[in-house]
Amino acid sequence: MSTDKKWNVLFIEDVRSMFDSDTKMLNQLFNKVDKVQEKEEALKLFDTNQYDIIIGDISVEPESVGLLKQIKDKKPKQAIFALVSPKDTDKLFGIADLGMNAFELTPEQFDQALEQISMFNPCE
Repeated sequence: MSTDKKWNVLFIEDVRSMFDSDTKMLNQLFNKVDKVQEKEEALKLFDTNQYDIIIGDISVEPESVGLLKQIKDKKPKQAIFALVSPKDTDKLFGIADLGMNAFELTPEQFDQALEQISMFNPCE
C-alpha cells in the first residue's frame, strides 16, 4: 500500500556491492538513511535508533542473511528487505521463510527496487 510518509532506513551494504548506494534515490525516497558496512556497526545502530525499514545488500555474500536474521530475531515485526543477485535466486525462498522480503535484481534495477520499497508501509 502506498503512503506519503517517508521512512527511516538502515541500509546494510557490502563493501564490494554491485549496487550504487550513493544513488540520490535513497535520500529522495526516504526520510533518514543510515548506511553501514560492518555487522557490529549495523547492530549498534539498530539497537540505538528507530528504523521503519532495514535494507540488506546480500548481492555479494548471500551468507550475510545471518545478520538480517539476527535483526529479525531481536525485533520480529521489523520490515526487512534483502537485495539478492540473480545468481542467488535459490536463496529467495529461504529469505521468505525467515519472514523477510527479497528483491532479485541487477544493478540497473536498484533505483526501481528502492522506489518499490519506499511505497511499502511497515506499519501495516
